[in-house]
Amino acid sequence: MSLKCGDIIDVVKKLAPENLQEKWDNSGLNVGDRETSVKKILFALDAVDSVIDEAIENDVDMIITHHPMLLFVDLKNITTDSEVGRRIYKLIRNNISLYCAHTSLDVAYGGTNDVLSNLIELSDIEILQETKAEKVFKVATYVPFDSVDNVRKAMGDSGCGHIGNYSHCTFSSEGKGQFKPLEGTNPYIGETGVIETVNEIKIETVVNEKNLSKVIKVINDSHPYEEPAIDIMPMEIKGEKQGIGRIGNIKPEMTFIEFSKFVKNKLGLDSMRITGDENKIVKRCALCTGAGTDFFNIAKSKGADVYITGDVKFHEAQKALSMGLCLIDGTHYATENIAVPVMAEYVKNAVENKGEKVEIIISKFNGQTFKNI
Repeated sequence: MSLKCGDIIDVVKKLAPENLQEKWDNSGLNVGDRETSVKKILFALDAVDSVIDEAIENDVDMIITHHPMLLFVDLKNITTDSEVGRRIYKLIRNNISLYCAHTSLDVAYGGTNDVLSNLIELSDIEILQETKAEKVFKVATYVPFDSVDNVRKAMGDSGCGHIGNYSHCTFSSEGKGQFKPLEGTNPYIGETGVIETVNEIKIETVVNEKNLSKVIKVINDSHPYEEPAIDIMPMEIKGEKQGIGRIGNIKPEMTFIEFSKFVKNKLGLDSMRITGDENKIVKRCALCTGAGTDFFNIAKSKGADVYITGDVKFHEAQKALSMGLCLIDGTHYATENIAVPVMAEYVKNAVENKGEKVEIIISKFNGQTFKNI
C-alpha cells in the first residue's frame, strides 16, 4: 500500500498532537494534499528557499519542519513577487507537501524541550509552565452477555481505562435493554417490528480526549449490535498535564561557567552568550527551546539557578541578572534544531512498524543566522 501525506501526518500527530499548539500558532499542513503519495520526506527546522531547493533536488514528496511557513503572514495572493508566495509556488509546482509541528512539538512529551533536557543530562525533569491538561470522559456502552468479554477487552486495548499505573479499568453492572428494530434493520437479537427486551451488561470506563474517537470506533467495530448505545460524559477530573519548557536537576552540580561550557559542547556551538555569576554553583536548570524569555519568573520560583533559551535581548538579560538567575542563550536555532533528527527517527520507526517504507532525509542546510567573528 502506498503511503499518503495524510498517513505521515497521522504519525507526526501522535508525537505532537495539533491540539497542543498555542492559539496563535499554525502547526499542521501548511501546503499540500493529504492524498498525495509520499515516498521521500525531508526534515528541517524551517522551509526556507535553500531547504525547498534541497527538497526539489532530491525528488522529495513532503517536507516536515518545526517552524510553520505561514505564521504571522498577511497573505492576500500567491505570486513569486513575495518571499512566502515564491516558496508556496515552488512547493505546489513540484508537488511537495509541507507539514509543520511547532508549539505542538514544544509542548509534547518527547518534543523539543525534552530533547534538550535529555541532551544536557538533566534528571527529575518536570514541566516548567503548564498550558493545559487533557480532558477526560466517561464512556459507557450496553452489551449482551455473550459479547461482554470481547467488547471490554477491545475497549481496554484501544487505550481507555487508564487510571494512574493501571490499565483496562472498567465497571460493569447488569440491567435490561429494550429496543424495537424498524424496517430495514438487521438486528443481532430480536425481530423487525417487535419490541425486544435483552439482559445486558453496562460497561463503564474512562478515556482521555486523544483516544476518544478511537475508542468509539472500537466499540462500534467490536459490538454485535448494528447501532450500539454509547454514553459519553465529560468529567471534572483532568488527564495528563501538558506544558511549555522543562526544569530538572543538574547532576553533578557544578559552577555556572562549567555548566555553560558543557551546554555549549552539547549544542555544538563554537561560542555562546551567557550572563550571571560564573563561579556560582548551579544545581537546578530550567529551559525553553527557541525563544522563551517570558518564563524567567516561574523558572526562579521553581528553584532554577540557571535558565537556557534563545533570542535573548539586552533588557531581558538585565532582568535575569537582577533576579540572580544565570542565563544561557543557546540560540534559537541550536536549541531547536536538535529535535529535527529525533522527529525524523520517530517517523521512520513508526512507518516501519506498520510494515511500510519511506525514505528519510535530514536537511544539510545550516540555518544558524548569526556568525561570530
